[in-house]
Amino acid sequence: MATDVFAALLLVIAIIVIYITKYNSQQWKIFSNCHTIPSTKQRQTTVVESTGLVHTTLKPFQLPTLKPRTSSHMAMGLKRLEESNWLTIDKGYHSEHVLRAYMLENARPDVLQCLPNTEAACHEVLDLVTSFLSKRFPECFTINHSTSTIFNHLTKESHLIGAQCSNPMEVAARLAMEDFNILVKDPQSGEYTLMASATLFPAGWQLQERIGTSMANLHSPVPRWQEKLGSAVNRYFDHLSPRTCMERYNLFIQTTNELFQDGPEAPPPLAVLLTAENITVRRERQTFTRLEQSGGVLFTVRTYMQPLIELGAEESEGLLSQIRGWDGEMQRYKGWDHWGTVVEQWCERQISQQRKDLYIVEDATLRERKLSV
Repeated sequence: MATDVFAALLLVIAIIVIYITKYNSQQWKIFSNCHTIPSTKQRQTTVVESTGLVHTTLKPFQLPTLKPRTSSHMAMGLKRLEESNWLTIDKGYHSEHVLRAYMLENARPDVLQCLPNTEAACHEVLDLVTSFLSKRFPECFTINHSTSTIFNHLTKESHLIGAQCSNPMEVAARLAMEDFNILVKDPQSGEYTLMASATLFPAGWQLQERIGTSMANLHSPVPRWQEKLGSAVNRYFDHLSPRTCMERYNLFIQTTNELFQDGPEAPPPLAVLLTAENITVRRERQTFTRLEQSGGVLFTVRTYMQPLIELGAEESEGLLSQIRGWDGEMQRYKGWDHWGTVVEQWCERQISQQRKDLYIVEDATLRERKLSV
């Protein structure tokens, strides 16, 4: 009798272990398929993901390494967008989702603005976002057409979508890691105007001040932007189509790791000694595409934050080149006076150390060759 009870107990334990193992395996599969980390060590990897129809090998998004500046001229720096990586998911999703939700609930006017007559464009944006996410990351997002909802498996949240959704830009911002902006051409001035925006992570500007203003006003703090790029940007937007999606990158340096920066960064207190450990390299990946139905321009921004001390020698050299390529006005705009000396000295040390290491390796190799002869 006791033997039978003991055997039954062992059977129950085995079933529980099998269930837990299977459950954890499924959870890890969801996490690993959705979180491709754009770090230096993993930039050459590929992952197998389901497109919803067939299984294909899709290359995860690779944040480009910082390269030395090749020109002193101000330019848009556009390149063709790899459409399979229009929106991205990585290991920062959960922490950023919490922050985005907090900002939407506690500082909504500062991060979300939609002017009248933008409803159709906002719904078009949400349609694009949900369609893309559910196909590119099917283990993470599932659309239920019968209930007009999308389920986020990463956060266990369900959102209403389609015509019944009353806040499409907010839902898009909650689902994605990107910020979304809708630009519409003013027929009288010919300028493109910011008409709707879900900007959770601004870099030195306030949404409530910029909503409803032209691209020229949006970039008024940027030295010589209107003179060098204003007309070129308008012409580019005029010729942009849903089939000519483009991307570019922007670079900032911060003395904090705050994603929400709605004004110029204040200098650190005089009593605080600024070191390389306090510095964050902030990079923006910006994409542009034409909204086919409403005709507006969709401008997305994904923000990446990386501690300066995590940069290798190659990227330190690229960063140093870019910083030194800025003229005086641009340096002041970017905040060089706060962090410039610290960043440049740290980059120089990294580059110098790499050269020393390379010399040691080359010297050792030469000695081995002489001994072998």
